Amino acid sequence: MTRRRRFGVSLPSGMAEELDALAARLRTDRSRLVEHAVASFLNEYKHYLYDHECSGVMIISGSFDRGRVASILDEYKDIILSTTHIHVNGLCTEIVVVQGSSGKIAEMHTKLSSVRGCNVRYIPFSTVNKTVEVNTE
Repeated sequence: MTRRRRFGVSLPSGMAEELDALAARLRTDRSRLVEHAVASFLNEYKHYLYDHECSGVMIISGSFDRGRVASILDEYKDIILSTTHIHVNGLCTEIVVVQGSSGKIAEMHTKLSSVRGCNVRYIPFSTVNKTVEVNTE
């Protein structure tokens, strides 16, 4: 069994209330829910911590300079398998499937996140396939 470590976390009261409501709805406790959320978050950002080969979906949404985003995507065409551009709720949305080194994916993520009005989220396929791997030591 993995050794556990305790530490305090402060949240805005509204967020804490939502967390408690979700824990009750899912019939679990707050600690287990936070553990699951942190594991998912760490897996999404694992490409910043460890060098590895990975694949996933990068979702880019917002009101941004489409030419600037296209230019960045062109820099990383060697790791991009496909892209789709659509409009959702009046915002531009790029759905980009990537596969390659974690360092290059992290670099692309950082560049896209620096574009004004651009919100970027990377979801590794390992998360979708429920093979969340988190270094516990």
